Order: sequence, then structure tokens, then C-alpha cells
Amino acid sequence: MPKIPAGIWAIASHLKTLAEVDQFVTSASAADCWCLRRPRFSTQDTLLAIQKMSLHKPLFTHAMADWAELGASGVICGAHSLPPATVKKIYPQLAVGASVHNDQEIDAALDAGVDFLVYGPIWNTPSKQDFLSARGLKQLEAVVKRSVKVIAIGGVQTADQVKQLKQCGVHGVAVLRAAQDAQLLRELSQAFNCS
Repeated sequence: MPKIPAGIWAIASHLKTLAEVDQFVTSASAADCWCLRRPRFSTQDTLLAIQKMSLHKPLFTHAMADWAELGASGVICGAHSLPPATVKKIYPQLAVGASVHNDQEIDAALDAGVDFLVYGPIWNTPSKQDFLSARGLKQLEAVVKRSVKVIAIGGVQTADQVKQLKQCGVHGVAVLRAAQDAQLLRELSQAFNCS
């Protein structure tokens, strides 16, 4: 099974062109890991994006286990993807994580034997504001204590937030908006690696 990278995970979400993939590769170069989520281009371009991105960094796909097999290190299972246990059975060579938001989802993911959890949102974030409230640091600490690697996500925009998350014991911090700002991403990466 591939290693679960520690550090900053930059999420490439809803990309529409290969030119946007190139922009992401440049802006998110300071990240330790990349995730491809909900691409908006053709199957052929998705394959090219995975091949291109996986040359530079460990790459995880979101809910696309079949695509992960084509060059990614692993997959993050979501509410609308194949269940983690199924993915682990079909693709034993992949690291399998689960995107979770509450105790029921955490229990189900751990019962399925996931290799890591992506948990959040820790702070309020525009992409979740209409249906998920911030979980906060206390709830995050409880999840970290469950003895699986945790990647925290949601509303991370400052180095101080990264330091707080690291103090909670997270294995990594996933960012979406910050991945578009090369300088900010460098600051977040430095904060993770220095704390």
C-alpha cells in the first residue's frame, strides 16, 4: 500500500481544462500531496490530468477509484462513491481513505478498514456552509484519538490554523482555496513542517 503523505494536501476541484491542471501544478507546488476532485473535462483529459499530476506529487483521487488505479497513490471515498470496503477489495494496491463529517461516518469508515480519514469542516467554509457546520478543534481531537491518520479540512486559510491543527495531532491538512495561492500555500506548508 502506498504511503499516506504527511503535510499539506492541495485539492484540485472542478477543473475544466488541462490548462487549469497546469495552473494548479504551478500554484500548488509547495503541497506535499495533491487530490483531484470532480474534474469537469473528458475521460481522456481526466486520464492525462492524472498522469501529469502523479509525475510530480503523490496523487489521490476523490471518489474515482477506477481512475486512481491509473497513476494515483490512493482514493478518498465519499458519500456518493463506492464504499471503502469495496474499494479495498477491488484495488488492494491503493491507499483508501474516507471523507467523513460525523461519528456515524467515522464508525463506518473505521469498520471498513480505511487507511486514513479526511475530516471536517474544521472551520466554516463556503463550499459547505449551506449544509455542514464547522466541527471545531475539540471534535477533531476526539477523531485523532481514534488511532487512524486524519487529514483535517475546511476553512484553512492561515499558518496559525495549520499550527493549531498540527497541535491536535493531524497527519495532514487539506486545502482547496489556499491551493490557488502559491505564496499562501508555501506559508501553510512551512507552518506544518515547523510546528
